[in-house]
Amino acid sequence: MQIADIQDTNKTSKATVELISRALDKAKPDLVVFTGDQIKGYGVNLLLGDRKKNVAAAISNILKPLEERNIPFTFVFGNHDDTSFSISKQEQYEIYKSHKNCLAFNADDGIEGYCNHNLPVYGSDGKMKLNLYMLDSLSMNIDNSCPPVSDSQLEWYRKTREELKNDNGGYVPSMLFQHIPVPEIYNLLMTVKKGTPGSTPGYRGEYKGKFLALNPEYCAVDGRSFLGERPCTPYVKGQFDVMSEKGDVFAMFFGHDHNNSFAGSYKGIKMGYCQGCGFNIYGPADRRGVRVFDIPEENPKDFTTYTITARDYPDFDKGNKLKYIIYTYAPSSLDMAKPLIAKGVAVLAALAAAGVGLYFLLG
Repeated sequence: MQIADIQDTNKTSKATVELISRALDKAKPDLVVFTGDQIKGYGVNLLLGDRKKNVAAAISNILKPLEERNIPFTFVFGNHDDTSFSISKQEQYEIYKSHKNCLAFNADDGIEGYCNHNLPVYGSDGKMKLNLYMLDSLSMNIDNSCPPVSDSQLEWYRKTREELKNDNGGYVPSMLFQHIPVPEIYNLLMTVKKGTPGSTPGYRGEYKGKFLALNPEYCAVDGRSFLGERPCTPYVKGQFDVMSEKGDVFAMFFGHDHNNSFAGSYKGIKMGYCQGCGFNIYGPADRRGVRVFDIPEENPKDFTTYTITARDYPDFDKGNKLKYIIYTYAPSSLDMAKPLIAKGVAVLAALAAAGVGLYFLLG
């Protein structure tokens, strides 16, 4: 099970914890992968007292449902985990490792980021059937653009890939999990006319002034897949090409863009999003959820994936109604806020003007 973008503080949303609990009971996963932004590093609640204790409480709150069910987990960091009022990745790592069933580790101190690692998965015959790569997406650039993973991380991947090949008599089928998506995620989309159902503005780069929608040629277009915001990816390409060199990586899954949830194939690699799970941050209303992977032992590339959302539970309590409404409809980025301000839309413009500061106030 993949869980993305909880993005909370020590005052963790009860709705988020309940959604995780229900999803765990439904899917009964063998492993949970947290793909970044577990912590709302800019949340003012982290400042009220001992920051380290507050971060530890936030981590403990989201891990409690797993510990109660004795489910192993691993994780990567996102761009918000160690920002502003939080603590360092190294300190957070030690907190995660203090919890039972944490499988994450920092594979190499000599590469950029922290907690880059891989996890081998063995079959009933004792042979390695699958490998999971976990890469740190690094911190945001000064201009708030997304950085690509570094050359040192890619070289670590290549080194690990070849070591696994030598140890197992061939390249091992592998999946990648990280926070920020690769630019090639745009190849699963198409440009459409303004007003097309399910479309979203492109805002920047070559898609500025255009509208994007899921391309049915490459990905499923159904009631559970959606594109709610433009993919926020690095401008620099390269990671996808490196990780597709030998055909070992057959899937790449990301978080970061809370309002996106879809999967599709490009050049033989299945790529996709898990939508945001947290109720104390912007997200896709009652379609907040998690992503589940069913992976067959003999041929992992034949995996299937689906999502579990709050919408699946008619009795689900989404918590504070005001927060829920604001986090559902407030602009999630400056790109979204600017047109609202320009048009003078009264209520939304006020929220847009507050920008990210709104999230500080709501905790």
